[in-house]
Amino acid sequence: MGLGRKIVLVLCLIVFAGSAGVILDYVLNGIREQSALEQVGDLRSDGREDLVTDKGTVIGKYVDLYLKNKDLIGWVTVDDTKIDYPVMQTQDDPEYYLHRNFDKEYSDSGTPFLDAASDIFVPTSNFLVYGHHMKNGTMFKDLLKYDDVEFYKDHKTFKFDTIYKGGQGTYQVIAAGYSQIYPEDSDKFKYYQYAGMTTEERFNEYISGVKSLSAYDTGETAEYGDQLVTLSTCAYHTEDGRFFVVGKRIDAKQVKPQ
Repeated sequence: MGLGRKIVLVLCLIVFAGSAGVILDYVLNGIREQSALEQVGDLRSDGREDLVTDKGTVIGKYVDLYLKNKDLIGWVTVDDTKIDYPVMQTQDDPEYYLHRNFDKEYSDSGTPFLDAASDIFVPTSNFLVYGHHMKNGTMFKDLLKYDDVEFYKDHKTFKFDTIYKGGQGTYQVIAAGYSQIYPEDSDKFKYYQYAGMTTEERFNEYISGVKSLSAYDTGETAEYGDQLVTLSTCAYHTEDGRFFVVGKRIDAKQVKPQ
């Protein structure tokens, strides 16, 4: 083998080793971050007494978590997926948890968070929850399983709790589909602009829009007065792609803290 070919081979090995190291670091970091969130989940305790705060009564299950981080607003769970996470909210800095973990430390995965316009303390029709689509399968990547109608048929509901008394709910999926972030001047339907909507006109616009984008007909819809939760994540079918799942609360009309 000539000297030139040896140099090329060595360079290729160096590049390969470097790439493998980056990939390994990404995978291990994802495992660490997922493990940390699972430990957060372990802090939930059904035996804890409720805690009265100036905002409302935190139910016992979430009291220890609330005392650890008062940015906690809720919890989201989709059965048979990795989605079993705290939901945070910082209205004065809406994307604070985009790259921060529950302990407010830097994290590639971030922590799912509630849109600033989604106010659980006033009557609003739609809570919009964002989560990263991590290639290691964590955060909201599993939302894209709802692209498959067969998965939907076996998972027609998900859970979203606010931490406050009266806010623990089961949500029936009414639509799931792909969209994208559009330019502000575009007349395309922008599902992500309907967080915290309060009027019947906006509600009906939203239901019509998400149903039209849904990957399949669920046979379910919602009417004004129903409480909605929209779960949103990135998708890679197009530039600035998004995937959403919309559910309506089926055990109550409104989620109102007490």
